[in-house]
Amino acid sequence: MKLGKLYIGTSNIVLPGPKTTFPSEFQSLSRLGYYSTLFNSAELNSTFYKAPRQKTLERWVTETQPDFRFTLKLTRKVTHQKALKYQLPAIDDFMILSNAIGNKKGCLLVQFPASITEEYLGPVEEILKRIRRYNVRPKWLVFVEFRHDSWYSEHVYSMLSKLKASIVLHDKRGSRTPLIETSYPAAYIRFHGPRGDYRGSYTQDALTPYAQKIREWIGRRKDVFVYFNNTMGTAFDDALLLRSMCE
Repeated sequence: MKLGKLYIGTSNIVLPGPKTTFPSEFQSLSRLGYYSTLFNSAELNSTFYKAPRQKTLERWVTETQPDFRFTLKLTRKVTHQKALKYQLPAIDDFMILSNAIGNKKGCLLVQFPASITEEYLGPVEEILKRIRRYNVRPKWLVFVEFRHDSWYSEHVYSMLSKLKASIVLHDKRGSRTPLIETSYPAAYIRFHGPRGDYRGSYTQDALTPYAQKIREWIGRRKDVFVYFNNTMGTAFDDALLLRSMCE
């Protein structure tokens, strides 16, 4: 029986030291290239702030290992506009550009701030519909991270399912997501630090419930994407720890 796969890494490229500390056989690689020998996925938040050039995306593809998968964060020109008053070309341009990732597409992260409550259900649906329109094969797995707990309801989960999307499971204080079950073919877990401030370290005890759930999902043929966003803490070591707990 074919199992699901665990894709795990950090938010942006986190390594334990500068390039001078790379093993000799990896000295010729870029930071991304060396990172891809250690982890099989990365969540690149830089795309939230500024659109990269297509040539940059194409270079990322060539620099990484064959089984590597990228997760890109949707531009803030959409998700973080006041009252979600965004311009449609911002979505269209992002989706067209992102196709340069090709067969190394992982997840598309759509993260809304805490100010976006379920009162904005309509605009959120329209964003996801537009994303779906431009999500060409090989398709991105689309995941939404909410920062307000008004979104955690069966009604919202049903809406996401109809639009071929799912919810990010995260541990941000004040809006921590319950470990829900969905019919989506993949799951996405995002760790923001034990205190939710992108710092600190996770203990094995804290990660145990997640490791158990991840193993369960993989056994049910569901791919799982996990990223540690505590990049001012021990994201690199925490990713290694959780991976070892899931193996």
